[in-house]
Amino acid sequence: MKKVTGFTLIELMVVVSIIGVLAAVALPSYKTYILKAHVAEPLNYAGNLRQPITEYYASSLAFPANNKQARLPQPQQLISNEITGVVVEDGAFHITLGNRTPALLKGKILSFRPAVVTGSPTSPISWLCGHAQPVDGMTAVGQNRTTIADEFLPANCLAN
Repeated sequence: MKKVTGFTLIELMVVVSIIGVLAAVALPSYKTYILKAHVAEPLNYAGNLRQPITEYYASSLAFPANNKQARLPQPQQLISNEITGVVVEDGAFHITLGNRTPALLKGKILSFRPAVVTGSPTSPISWLCGHAQPVDGMTAVGQNRTTIADEFLPANCLAN
């Protein structure tokens, strides 16, 4: 009798079904990961925008009302691969996503607000991302206009 080696049809079907289940679990997580990666550029870009606003506050103990007061270009001129514009409003700034971002993020806004120590205007300011709330003893300045879904925001941009 000749010995046959190899896999049976049942064994192959089990392997294919396991691969299918793993793919069904992994793909949604990967999609979320990709969208979170696109939110990373606005987070880095925000570092460039905080400095002029912080300097304005240090010199006048007030926050700039708009891009011009903050000595920043007009909103449509603050762009990058992932960003279509940045608007400064009463110290806070709002980054609009677009250009090379996925359709799910196009037109969405990520806000950054300064937080000041209550009763001590000369204390250094902190910055709040998205839905983050100020700690006790600090007050947030400006409005949060964040429209990005919480699942795509980093942990420090979420409300506690």
